[in-house]
Amino acid sequence: MAALGRVWARVGGRSFSLLQGFPCPLLSNPLEPLPRTSSSIPIPAWSFQQIRGRTRGNEYQPNNWKRKKTHGWIKRIRTPGGIAVILRRMLKGRKSLSH
Repeated sequence: MAALGRVWARVGGRSFSLLQGFPCPLLSNPLEPLPRTSSSIPIPAWSFQQIRGRTRGNEYQPNNWKRKKTHGWIKRIRTPGGIAVILRRMLKGRKSLSH
């Protein structure tokens, strides 16, 4: 093994850390079973814990006040760039010029 870092496995599209929660130092053969402890409960060979990734798709949380404050008619008319946005939308024939 190159380093004693984490060893990752991909099962069914999910990432798992094979050594997370590992009870003892690495053995020379990772496939051989671990020695038993003093208790009668055997120690599992691998601790399969899912590594949680970043969720996507929940970025838009609607808020009418913030929407109108950012993209509304009053905000557009107050700045030269906003007036340009309104004029471009008028030239294109948009039914709705702003919020």
